[in-house]
Amino acid sequence: MSLVDSEKGRNWGITEQHIAQVISSSVRLKAFPDSISIPGLSGPLNLSDPLTVKYTLDPDLQLEAIRLLKKYNPDYGVFVAISPDTGHILAMADSTRDGHDGANHGNLSLVNTFPAASISKIITAVAALNEHKANGSTVIPFNGKSTSLYKRNVFNHKKNKWTRNFTLDQAFANSVNTIFGRLGAIELGGETMLEYAYRLGFNGQFASDILFENGRIEIDPNDPWQVAQMSAGYTTNNTLSPLHAAILATTALNGGKVVAPVIVASLIGPYGIPLYVHEQPALSVVMSDSSSRQLKKMMQTTITQGSARTSFRGFHKGAMANVNVGGKTGSLTGFKPRGKYDWFVGFGENGDQKIAFAMLCINKEKWYVKSTRFAREILEFYFAPQNKSNSEKSA
Repeated sequence: MSLVDSEKGRNWGITEQHIAQVISSSVRLKAFPDSISIPGLSGPLNLSDPLTVKYTLDPDLQLEAIRLLKKYNPDYGVFVAISPDTGHILAMADSTRDGHDGANHGNLSLVNTFPAASISKIITAVAALNEHKANGSTVIPFNGKSTSLYKRNVFNHKKNKWTRNFTLDQAFANSVNTIFGRLGAIELGGETMLEYAYRLGFNGQFASDILFENGRIEIDPNDPWQVAQMSAGYTTNNTLSPLHAAILATTALNGGKVVAPVIVASLIGPYGIPLYVHEQPALSVVMSDSSSRQLKKMMQTTITQGSARTSFRGFHKGAMANVNVGGKTGSLTGFKPRGKYDWFVGFGENGDQKIAFAMLCINKEKWYVKSTRFAREILEFYFAPQNKSNSEKSA
């Protein structure tokens, strides 16, 4: 038996936390070192010597994301993709139109100053479904525009000739603020909303091999109006990073669990011995499997009947006929950096091939590309038959 064979599978004591302490500062600067040293560990081999790093990034997908960012050249653009099964980060790309601001902000995939906007409705949907306050077929009346949020419509609903009735599926797909504000503030309450935000990783930390700030929720749970604003995403106090946003999408494919993201697949030591291999994803339960299936259906309705339907019109034809796609759009004006924030957070799957992703475009004055259009082109590339099996690449 060779030394390599005899040492395979040995537990060398390297954890995601050890890796995070070493590589995080580089990743925040969009650098991916070919080798790293893990100090403070001992064994038959000297672990302070450089170890070769194999990253989880899918080179083809990463290059395609960079190409599309250059093609459309928004003021700010960020794309992150994750394997829902493993937590492996498959792509992490960003760009700035002027080519300078990005350096000041570092890796935009990890920045959590971006207002979550209507992506926050995922929290409300998860809570409502899992607490049995509503399901996708529940009909909820509302007054006013879908994009507006007024106290009188949330707390003092009165049926009149302008009242509309949407199912929760329709309200999610079309991002109806009043319905989600009422669900959060009246049916669920502030404490329950915060509990589900925490379950989804807000105000916390994932067991990841890179250090990044999770999304933030800042509300007084005893103030019903703040709870309504949070539940609808009609506030700049809910913030999110693109990496965390992609994690949210994994719950629809993982039976109600979120997966911690990782960017290092393995570390190879002397003689080619694998001293660390990421094999067991860190999963946390957010909701039941039944609730997860309902959330998945809501996200699919966004594509077929909701705010993403224009960008995905004609998508399910030919090679894409069997690709299931779902997502949630969100838009809001923000200030770090200043501009109109345009989110699309979602998933694609075709059998064992799965991907969860987040796309964020920030536009100052002019629209260069919608996040939904960008996502469509990424999915068409990822699931194209001529590409090698992406289920194998992301495993």
